[in-house]
Amino acid sequence: MATATAGFGEAALTVERAAREHRQRLRESAALGNQPALEELGEVASECGEVNWDGYGARPVEQETLRATYSLLDSLPFGFPLPSISAHPDGQLTLEWYRSPTRNFSISVDPDGWIHYAGLFGAGKHFGTVPSLGGIPGRILRLASEV
Repeated sequence: MATATAGFGEAALTVERAAREHRQRLRESAALGNQPALEELGEVASECGEVNWDGYGARPVEQETLRATYSLLDSLPFGFPLPSISAHPDGQLTLEWYRSPTRNFSISVDPDGWIHYAGLFGAGKHFGTVPSLGGIPGRILRLASEV
């Protein structure tokens, strides 16, 4: 997919192509990228993609939920701490940042495009619901970074 560049001609295309390849290598980097989280997402989705995956009647993780969660993970800044990923019996996927019982934050992504979040930050609590619009909302990114 071509992207807008600041220049024209073969040199501008070469620079843009090199920058795109560099960004991809950073994404795949274990230290800076999100590839480990994307792999974990794939494993969770594979394990929880069928009806009754938990033996207690759990709903499968739907493709819409998987796509929205992938988009959230893919939009995390380079070097941002990666969450652990799990599935709920209701078919939602959860991303969790955990430091201690009183310092943690999680978001759940549903197939209808909503992000539900809750976090404990010492004595403070934050929770709510926001629409998933193809990336990670700034408020959620700020809260996750506080863990």
